[in-house]
Amino acid sequence: MKNYTQGFYLEGLRGNNVFSYDKRGAEPKLYVPALKVGTLEDVRVGSEVVFSDEDEFGILQECKGLEAFIRTSWEGVPMVIVDNHNHVFYFWMEAYLAGQLEGGAALVHVDGHKDMREPAQLYLGTSLEEAFEYTNFGLNVGNYIVPAMKAGVVREAQLVTSEMELENGVFFGKAPKILNLDLDFFAPELDYIDFEKAKRFILRHAREASLITVASSPFFITQERAIQVLHRLFD
Repeated sequence: MKNYTQGFYLEGLRGNNVFSYDKRGAEPKLYVPALKVGTLEDVRVGSEVVFSDEDEFGILQECKGLEAFIRTSWEGVPMVIVDNHNHVFYFWMEAYLAGQLEGGAALVHVDGHKDMREPAQLYLGTSLEEAFEYTNFGLNVGNYIVPAMKAGVVREAQLVTSEMELENGVFFGKAPKILNLDLDFFAPELDYIDFEKAKRFILRHAREASLITVASSPFFITQERAIQVLHRLFD
């Protein structure tokens, strides 16, 4: 398996499958959906578990993700929608290797989490096949930004994890730019954030972006709510 043309199972102590590995049965595995070309209407909840970990109460949560990853566009800007956030690394590399994204891009990261942990190994690959292997088997949901910076795809990042940071317009007007949105920014515990303010910030950056990547983060927000927010933002 070298790309997302078909879904597959992630097995062993690799990638996102490492979380609570010893507490998930004899042979823990997670599903990774296939990529399809479509529209926002094609973003649907799937039937497979794509992430599993203990919550803050020590209760194991088995989270279903998306039926498929969706490649689409918004107002002419390429957009890819995934469930677990580490998958965006592959699509950043894809755009970079295809010449659709210049190296040293500015990253606007709107997310309930910073996702800035450093993985055990940084990315040394030069091909899409290597990017796919690294994304799925070397990365997890919290450590994919640093290797993109070390690889030269991203030069600087604006991390927006609170309402206060929505007021920082330092990356407005910058190019090239990736807008990287995690829909868990709209999880119930963050309902105090003004939705319309967040939407204005997100859409302004979206219009300036070379690439938009969106994650539905099933461990942190129900997929039904995530899809509803996706439509409220981009329809």
